[in-house]
Amino acid sequence: MSTNENTTNTKNNKGLLIGLGVLLLASIAFNVIQFINCKAEAEQAKQEYTKLSNDHEQVNQLLEDSKELTKKLEGDVAEKDEEIQSSLAQIERIKAENDSLIKSGMDKEELNRRLKANLALVRKLNKQLESKVDELLMENKKLESKNNELTENLDSLNSVASVLSEKVAIASALQVPEPSINTYKKRNSSSNPWKKTSLARRTNKIEVEFTVMENEIAEQGEKEVLLKIISPEGKTVGSLNQKGGDYDVQANGATTYAAHKTFTYSGQAQKVILEYVKAESNLGEGTYHTEIIIDGESVNKSSFELK
Repeated sequence: MSTNENTTNTKNNKGLLIGLGVLLLASIAFNVIQFINCKAEAEQAKQEYTKLSNDHEQVNQLLEDSKELTKKLEGDVAEKDEEIQSSLAQIERIKAENDSLIKSGMDKEELNRRLKANLALVRKLNKQLESKVDELLMENKKLESKNNELTENLDSLNSVASVLSEKVAIASALQVPEPSINTYKKRNSSSNPWKKTSLARRTNKIEVEFTVMENEIAEQGEKEVLLKIISPEGKTVGSLNQKGGDYDVQANGATTYAAHKTFTYSGQAQKVILEYVKAESNLGEGTYHTEIIIDGESVNKSSFELK
């Protein structure tokens, strides 16, 4: 082969190598550009997904906020309020719709638009719900204040009623002023059998005369009156029980009565006379205490002396 042919072949080989090098560089540059573009698209897709997830999460969070708001209401107020239940139901429905949209695989642009619209609606519903809850809480507070006021008024009325009841009870009680107490000696005279005396050893009868005062509001009808007499030694005189019957055997320390009577009270002033009579005149000297009891209530306490 001649020198000229060798030179020509060498030039041809260099040209081929240069062409291949250029193609290789072009291929590398293209791949780099493609890689950058794919990475950018992936990053954008990631950002879009994150944005969609954030929008969806905000809806979920607002739903929880709405539920928490209703817990501020005591009792079953929230359950009975139709507006609150309607708002909660709409937010629940939107959450379910979002869950369905995320899984649907629809176009991201359309998905993003619908999620944003739903988020805006949930925010509006949440705001309305917050206002309604505040309104109900304010009404509850007013009702509570009014209830406390009514309770105080009721307590005051009960107190007044109690005082009035006590006053009525006091006013309706029978009043008996100081009685007239006389002691008598038995005489052997049918026309004038009793003679006044103040001597204990001569006394056969103790007479207590008193007036039950007029009282229009006192209960009228049949009344039972008892006379209790306590001797200077502290023992009750007489042998009657509370019903006016005789004790068969007087037990030591038993409370006995000297006289018993029933009378009909009409509300007008009325005189009553009680008598304790004994055959033997063996009463002791000293101060005797009397007590007049009408229907179980003590109405007068007095005293008298026997010498």
